[in-house]
Amino acid sequence: MTMDHGGGRTDIEREWDVLELDGGPVVPGVDYEGEWLRARASAVKLNTALSRWGVVRERARAQAGWASDGAGRVTVSLDCATASELARLLDLVADGGNAA
Repeated sequence: MTMDHGGGRTDIEREWDVLELDGGPVVPGVDYEGEWLRARASAVKLNTALSRWGVVRERARAQAGWASDGAGRVTVSLDCATASELARLLDLVADGGNAA
């Protein structure tokens, strides 16, 4: 996580446990915290699962955020090779493990 302290920055990195608060526009009166916390928990789970599959953080990343209505969202960013590999893996799972 990168924190800005008025001109100075402190970088704190823990592999797959680093998520930044990022979301849509903030509307006064909407409580984003609970939804963001649920999104963050989901993003941590996904990042952990990707790590267990051997996917390094630089190739794939899930990040918590929110939609304009305050609903939690998880955004996943993948490089092209990782996206292709993940699609192949999902196809295998959907086909019951039978490679096409």
